[in-house]
Amino acid sequence: MKPIVRIPLGIVLALVGILTAAFFGLLLMIADCSIGCQERHEWLVPVGLVVLGIALAVVGVLLLLGRIFPSPARGGGQGGGSRNL
Repeated sequence: MKPIVRIPLGIVLALVGILTAAFFGLLLMIADCSIGCQERHEWLVPVGLVVLGIALAVVGVLLLLGRIFPSPARGGGQGGGSRNL
């Protein structure tokens, strides 16, 4: 993937992930979940969205670092080298 696409996409994914995790994490902390709410597992939706936000942030950071879809200039997994031995 070209750096002109990879870098802005990584920034957007990281920001969306951080904001999603922060919003639903705060919502989960201030929510008043009664015993009935806990028995119906209504708290699982915000927890799942926090985990999704963290995953989006991790993917965004990995894109920024070039660990996912590395640019061809960095080697891109093509060619030989001592790492392949």
